Amino acid sequence: MLSVTLPYLLSRAAHRHPLREAIVSESGRWTFSQWERNANRRARALAKQGIRKGDHVATIFLNGNEVLESYMALLKLGAVIVPLNVRLAPVELQYIIDHSDAKALILHREFEPLIHPIRPNLHKVERYFVSGGEVEGMLPFEDLCAGESDEDPGVRLAEEDVACILYTAGTTGRPKGVLLSHRNCIWGAVNIACDIDLDPEYRVLLVFPLYHAAAFMIFISNLFVGCTNVTMRSFDPRRVMELIEEERIGRMTFPPTVWNFILQLPDLDRYDTSSVRSLSSGAESMPLETKKRLLEVFPEAALGETYGMTESAATITTLKPKDVLRKMASVGKPFVNVEVRLVDEKGRDVPVGEVGEILARGPNMMMGYYKDPQATEEALRHGWLHTGDLGRLDEEGFLYIVDRKKDMIISGGENIYPREIEEVLYRHPKILEAAVIGLPDPVWGERVHAVVVLKEGESMSEEEVIDFCKQHIASFKKPKSVEFVDRLPRSPAGKVLKRLLREKARTD
Repeated sequence: MLSVTLPYLLSRAAHRHPLREAIVSESGRWTFSQWERNANRRARALAKQGIRKGDHVATIFLNGNEVLESYMALLKLGAVIVPLNVRLAPVELQYIIDHSDAKALILHREFEPLIHPIRPNLHKVERYFVSGGEVEGMLPFEDLCAGESDEDPGVRLAEEDVACILYTAGTTGRPKGVLLSHRNCIWGAVNIACDIDLDPEYRVLLVFPLYHAAAFMIFISNLFVGCTNVTMRSFDPRRVMELIEEERIGRMTFPPTVWNFILQLPDLDRYDTSSVRSLSSGAESMPLETKKRLLEVFPEAALGETYGMTESAATITTLKPKDVLRKMASVGKPFVNVEVRLVDEKGRDVPVGEVGEILARGPNMMMGYYKDPQATEEALRHGWLHTGDLGRLDEEGFLYIVDRKKDMIISGGENIYPREIEEVLYRHPKILEAAVIGLPDPVWGERVHAVVVLKEGESMSEEEVIDFCKQHIASFKKPKSVEFVDRLPRSPAGKVLKRLLREKARTD
């Protein structure tokens, strides 16, 4: 019986579209058949060095052909990918590498300085493979692959086998390792292919780093459908616009903060955006003004929005283009293979319009957290993923994210949702970004504190910000204090790390 696994998707694409461009990077272009052959060579080289089915292998790469070929090589062997965030500090990387029980590490030479200081402490890592140059004590990956057969290594895989361990951003504590099987990832791709405009002819711009769940699912969805991955090693707003012209990009997905950077370019009208047919956003709610501006800059494109998390293979709900202007503040309806419930503290379904915790169920939900049975039990109860997000449903079944359960502020006995205040702050023409948190207050329990990033060249006072909020929301919800910063701390997914904002505010 055929097992539909991630390597199967590549073999199928190589058979169906052998000459279609699969990967475009700064260093070259590769067809689906070339991707398949290169992945097979890498897999055989890794196998000769002792990598076996079930082994955990950490990787450190920026986007490009090397990471896509290495991912598929590991998957073909039945190994488990542990993608590492290149922006983490060495001590943070050490925790993930050690916690994941990684037997080997594959990295690009440019990231050797990140590994060098922690290498003596990585006692479980037996092999180091390096691309892009030589490093003492590490195996040169390209040299190992030279002369290897390009035939599939022939390892038998099951859909229930673990494909990857994706670590969360640690927004509320230590990062947790999310176990996703081949089955989870395939069903996530099916959700996207069914409910999002993803034409096989699209050339999809892949800028999200591939160590992030959304990017991981974008590449799998592209593979599932047969789209071309046009990769960028790092984000540059002007280069994005240039690539749209040069590569005739058909689809892009960014978090709202990245869309904002693009929209800040002074001469957007000089670029030909006619090839762009599909836009999407995720990670956090997109401000209404940002949506309107995007539709102006990309007049031929339809705009959608997706809500998901690492634990759901990045897919829970999607707001389709036909509803974007009609349901501006919504994140849409559940994907085709996902069910959603909203429950109160006792697990009872809440009525339409009332706030409850969002629960999701579907074949794309994670297997659990690696080596954390307690957190797994808390998150996966009675067959449902407890997201920790608060939301409400309207009469038509559209979901609205109210806030993170842990971010809700209780001041004077009133429940205050930071997202509502942030939406107001984003309306101010001088404000580029904003985040709202609760801080301890001896009288009210908690007080509302706003952290604001102003647009370049603008200035505001604390009183101006507070007065603006008073004009649009109830007085008890307005910020009691305002802090101006150059930028907000964000995870690789683009989510604001409110934990860091709280820690900083409490120590100032």
